[in-house]
Formats: sequence, C-alpha cells, structure tokens
Amino acid sequence: MQRRSFLKNLACASLLLPAMSGLPRMRAFAQTLHGSPFLRREAEGADGVMVIIRLFGGNDGLNTLVPYQDDRYYRARGRGTDLDLSIAPERVLRLHDTGTLGFHPAFAPMHELYMEGKMAIVQNVGYPDQDLSHFRSTDIWLSGSDADVYETSGWYARYLESRHPNYPDVLPDAPFAIEVDTYLGTSLMGRRGDMGIAVSDFSFIPDHPAQIDGDHATNAAIEERFVRETMRQSSIFLDAVAGAHRRAARNTVAYPGDSLLGGQLAAVARMIAGGLPTQLYVINVDGFDTHFDQQARHANLLGYIAGSMHAFQRDIEGLGVAHRVSMMTISEFGRRVASNGSGTDHGAAAPLFVIGQGVRGGIIGADPDLGDLDEAGNLRMQFDFRQIYASVLGQWLGATGAELEGDALPRGFEQLPIFQHRSTTFTEAARSSPELRLTLSQNHPNPARTITTIEVGGIPPGGQGTLTLHDIGGRQVLRRAVGAEERSIALDVRDLPAGSYLYMLQAGAAQCSGRMVVRH
Repeated sequence: MQRRSFLKNLACASLLLPAMSGLPRMRAFAQTLHGSPFLRREAEGADGVMVIIRLFGGNDGLNTLVPYQDDRYYRARGRGTDLDLSIAPERVLRLHDTGTLGFHPAFAPMHELYMEGKMAIVQNVGYPDQDLSHFRSTDIWLSGSDADVYETSGWYARYLESRHPNYPDVLPDAPFAIEVDTYLGTSLMGRRGDMGIAVSDFSFIPDHPAQIDGDHATNAAIEERFVRETMRQSSIFLDAVAGAHRRAARNTVAYPGDSLLGGQLAAVARMIAGGLPTQLYVINVDGFDTHFDQQARHANLLGYIAGSMHAFQRDIEGLGVAHRVSMMTISEFGRRVASNGSGTDHGAAAPLFVIGQGVRGGIIGADPDLGDLDEAGNLRMQFDFRQIYASVLGQWLGATGAELEGDALPRGFEQLPIFQHRSTTFTEAARSSPELRLTLSQNHPNPARTITTIEVGGIPPGGQGTLTLHDIGGRQVLRRAVGAEERSIALDVRDLPAGSYLYMLQAGAAQCSGRMVVRH
C-alpha cells in the first residue's frame, strides 16, 4: 500500500494530518515552534474565523431568495399547475429593504438574522464559461481556478503557502484549517502539501501514537513506521485540537437534535470558544441536486441548514466570540430557471450568503434578470465567486494584495463591501497610523430611492476625510468633505440614474468602501 493511502486511512481514526510527499520532508515537522518568527507573524495577523458551509449538488437560488414580484419566475416555475415549483408571494418571507425579494418560508431562521443586519446577500454569483458538471464545477470553486485551467491545489491552501513560506519547516501551534469530514477537500490542498486537517468526529481525538519497535524490517512495518512518525511529529495539532476540546465551554443553545450539521457546528463553536486559533472551517452538506420532487426536498434542506446555522450564530453570541466569526454558504452552481416538471436541472449563477455580526447586512447586486438568460436558459453571473474569496481573505482574514494576486487567486479580483470594518487597505494603514481606523456602514435604506444615510467614523480630531461616489463605470458623480465630528451623511440620490454605485471614505492613507444600489 502506498504512503498516501495509509495517510488517507488515518481518517478512520477521526483525524487526517497534513501529508507531505516523501520522507525527506518529514524531518521538517520536528523543528522549531515557540518564539519563532512564524508565530510572531501569526500573532500580528487578523483573528477572524470563517466557517464555510458547502451545499453540494447546486442550490436553487431562485427558490431560496424568491423574486416574488417577477411574473417571469412564476411562469417558468409552473404556477397554477399540478407541478407548481414556485413559492407563492403570500408565503415568501419578505425583506425589509427591498420590495421585490424574500426568503423561502423554510429559511425563516436566516430571515431573522437578515432582519437583524447579520446577513449579506451577494446576488448572481458564478464564473465565466460555467461548467454544469457537479465534479468539474466543484473543482473550479474549490481550486479558485479559471474554467479552462485544471488546478489540483486549493485557493485557501495557496494563500496559506504564500503567507507561510517556511511551512512545514516551522509549524504553527494549531492547524491552519479544519475540514469537518472524513477526507480533506481541494480547497485545503496546497502545491507543496496539505494545509489543513480533516476531523470527522470531534468527540474522539486520538492520543499520541505509541513508539514503534524499529527492529521490524517488513514492508508493512516500514509503512507503519512512516505513518506513526508523521503522526508523532504532527502531535502539535493533536495537542491543540484536544486542548481546545477540553477547555471549551458548553454550548449556550440547543442545536436541532436530529441534525448532523448542527452537531458539527456545535463542535466548531466549542473549538473556537476553547481558544483554537484555526481561522477556516469547512463543512459539507449533500443533497442539493434537486432534479425531482424539489418542493418537499428543497424545503427540508433549507430548514435543515437554516436551523443549524441560526443556532450556531446564537451560540457564538452566547460564547462571546461572535465579533470574530462569520459563516458563508457556497454551492457549485444554481438551478435552471425553468422547471423540468418536478424539479430543476443544473443552472449557473445563484445568490451567496455571508452571515455574522461583522458583515454589512443587505443585498449586493441586482435582482436576477429573468428576461436576459444565456443560451441554455440560465441566469447570467454578475459577480465572480473569486470576488467573494478575495473579500473574505482581504477584509476578514487579513491578507495583503500580494498574497491575493497570483497566489490564492489567478489574478486580482475586485473586492465587494461584505464586511463592516476590515479591509486590506485599512489593515495596512492601521499598522502605520493607528489613529486612522475608519469605519463606514452600509447605506440605509439600500436600495436607495430618495435619501439614503451612511454612518462614518474614525477620522482623527482636527482631521478631514473625503467621501466620493462612483458609478459602475468608475466615473465620480459626487464628492464631499467629511469632518471628524460627523457621524452620518445623508445623500440625495433622486437625480442619479438607477444602478450600482461604489462609495468610498478616505482620510490620509486609509480608506474603506461600500456599494449601494439606486432604484427608482
């Protein structure tokens, strides 16, 4: 049996450790830890935590976030027929800041979080030249590559490799990332080796492996020695996970009792509250390939994930760590606009949700345009999914521009205003000028029709900032000075054409930005 197979089989013991290729690299695992430049750099970085919920199969975005004012949606979904797949307008959980969209009734727990300003919705997310194969599209989403590039490493693993070039010669105190599954997914597989661990069951963390009698010379003994040596030299990760598990407080809420996802999120909440410094968790949820019997199946799936994610948010609030934890859903594609009879087939663009205390609540992007479909009858993308990855890395996890372009992602992608107070620009400026901690809220109401208000802050006493507004083509349409004493700015948008706009607050070298939609 090959060494790689042995290492994968370690998952049967609930923990899959990082696997490097070949024995010569193994010697590096035993090297320096405490007091190293690596750890000092890690301590200086952002302490944000992201939990990614991957909805495998292709979630139907139109029935999750329903365009209940669009007759084209109801015609496409067979409203009034025996095979009606639509969500009736009277059943939709309407959003307070738009008169056109609302959630599926089974998504009620997430509707509650949205109404509290704890959810950002990014509309029409996809990628160019969408591949409608589950497996190929999953590869693209997890690798962060273009559709015509076959990349075996993952976007987050490459980011970690660029941030920590001495890994594994110098090890962290805890795993960089954890996938709650039997095996490690592509997103955590680097070009030099795995950059995370897979934990299938937090209730069982194995003890350190026993010493091996080195006198055995059989092939099996040699392979076993390799596996045990890898585990022994990686015992730091075992210590960290087991230590956080021991220190963790009890969950503060009851998770859905029959939910595997709920149990997994409950364990993640305890790990975070127990002090594990891991910054990324990945959890996979199956079943979203709803070609048939979609009404009942999709409602059950949405209720399943919404109940568990809502419980997780309330739990991290009760545990006192909500300010540094966010969740995000991803799915390899959406569903076809038109019904196939009892379900929907593979589609393209769909909404993506980011949840947490630190997000800018609201909608980014336009309503799906059901009058402008591609040749296959699918929604056209407005935002590339890698814009969301860039925003997560740059705004929430503290990545620099150099770490984003050409390493984590194949090129630079425009970030979206998803998070409230973190950005790459802010992070860099704050290190050299601590007084320039600018804050900029999501405008409200958004979409804006007449007057919209933006909260600002962080300009030092006696200083002055500048607020600018740009249209989607980059043309500046408004500019005004902002004094240090100002806390809110009212903008009159009645004379502006409908569309998307970027607003930016700048003071010295620091800046932060947001995006608004104007709709008349």
